[in-house]
Amino acid sequence: MPMPRSYLLFCSLSALFLISSCQHEVSVSKTHFQMANDYLFKDDLDNARKEYEIAIKSDTSNWQACYELAGLYQLEGDFKDALVYFNRTLQLNPNSAQAYYNRANLEEILGDEKSSMRDLKSAIDHKNDFFAALLSCGRKEYNHGNYKDAVTDLTNAIRSRPDFYLAYSLRGTSKFRMGDVQGAIQDFTSEIQLNQKNVMGYFNRSAAYSELKDYRNAINDINAALQVDPLWSQGYIYRGLSYIKLHVKDSACGDFRMAYKLKNPEAESYSKQYCK
Repeated sequence: MPMPRSYLLFCSLSALFLISSCQHEVSVSKTHFQMANDYLFKDDLDNARKEYEIAIKSDTSNWQACYELAGLYQLEGDFKDALVYFNRTLQLNPNSAQAYYNRANLEEILGDEKSSMRDLKSAIDHKNDFFAALLSCGRKEYNHGNYKDAVTDLTNAIRSRPDFYLAYSLRGTSKFRMGDVQGAIQDFTSEIQLNQKNVMGYFNRSAAYSELKDYRNAINDINAALQVDPLWSQGYIYRGLSYIKLHVKDSACGDFRMAYKLKNPEAESYSKQYCK
């Protein structure tokens, strides 16, 4: 039996009404989302929060509003609510690499290292050239003593951003820990080339040269570091110890005396040991 025309007309009008209502809700949500962003730009967090909440209420699928609200709560130090909205963001958009990364940072703050590492890896899975996530993952692997995995992550980070000197520093230190001293020297050299004012780059390479018993090059690097920062007391200690290895006692003791003048707590002990 065919449906009455009045019934079909009713169904059509109902469908149009639902579509119109949904479009209206999405439009309202977008408007409040934009207003929230404007308030956030003006550092008006209270009104920004209210507008994000209205945007989410108007359109429960608005994952961008959930994401921004999570960041706002994190900015305010409300980590519990921030985590709730990062979770909701990823439920609505499980492909958001940035949301995984931000939730990982929050989980690290909360002391949940296991979840933090898992989210970093998810961020990388969804965006394999995600520099910040690769760098963070490499740092965590290094801190856990997983130097081989750290080198892998940091190599990918460097491939994404070859101009970031700290990535070479951490990869070089990881290689050093693995016993790849020559590889470490290459990375520390890249670190120095990218930032010639970074004292720690010279120190790192000096330590690697010392490991190879190449004390002349170790001293040259400490010389370069002390040109950058002549008040770096520990540099005089390191250079003095290298002079001791080369049996240049007068130069070593001069460095220990300089370190003592700069109030280095180790200087007196080394002076007593080597400069009698």
